Amino acid sequence: MSTNAALTFYDIASAPPLKTFAPNPWKTRLALNFKGIPYQTKWVSVLDISSLREELGVRANRTLPDGTPLHTLPMIQDAVTKEIVGDSFEIVLYLDRAYPDSPKLLRPYTAGLTAAFNAHMDEVFTKHLGLCTRTSFDPAVVEEVMAMFAKRFGVSSLADMQLSNEQREDMFVSFEVALGELTKAYNHTGGTADRVWRTTGTAKEQTQRSGRESAGLFLDGEEPAYADFIVGAWLKHFEADMVPKDWERVCSWQDGRWGKMVAALDQWSEMK
Repeated sequence: MSTNAALTFYDIASAPPLKTFAPNPWKTRLALNFKGIPYQTKWVSVLDISSLREELGVRANRTLPDGTPLHTLPMIQDAVTKEIVGDSFEIVLYLDRAYPDSPKLLRPYTAGLTAAFNAHMDEVFTKHLGLCTRTSFDPAVVEEVMAMFAKRFGVSSLADMQLSNEQREDMFVSFEVALGELTKAYNHTGGTADRVWRTTGTAKEQTQRSGRESAGLFLDGEEPAYADFIVGAWLKHFEADMVPKDWERVCSWQDGRWGKMVAALDQWSEMK
């Protein structure tokens, strides 16, 4: 951790050893490391997020269905500019604006498109969070955290939301289909041009053509853009909170694309 850095990154405290595990903080950590901006991490218990943001005068960045404000992380505080930014996408806009001499996260004229992609990916991955059956939260507070989430979802206990084996298998199929559709973007194809991802799953005989031969791990070139970090952040969350055999199953899909992508992002995954 850099103790002389002007920028403080507020991340959610995990079980020891402290590490990023939630998707939105992952988006910010990948972005900071990619740009090479010196920063220090301040780990915050999930139970203290609301009081911290209120203390710093940062408005809630989410709203629950009943209208209750929801305070979440990440958040950054810049001692040089005196700015505090408390939303993962707004952080990206700020970093590119305040640190123009570092590598760009957003390609020219793509902020709106990337914001829409971000919202879509959040929806796709959130729909399949039931496959994450482990938790990375600090065990010292996990019972209180689970009770807090149960209240948010309007259930007496998260156990009420546990999937049956049949429901889990259906969700795996749905997740494979969703990532299959995402693969088309990475292959620069559309419609059913490269594969048909049917609701009953995938099979080699469903391949029509492979897409562009030079398809890489990132959306548009040898270097990632922020859109790649959005996908990578969600994958890293699933890697953290899925049991290993389930994560290995995900990594086997689409010719191993997603495991390879997570591995490629390791160079920007350092905990500072």
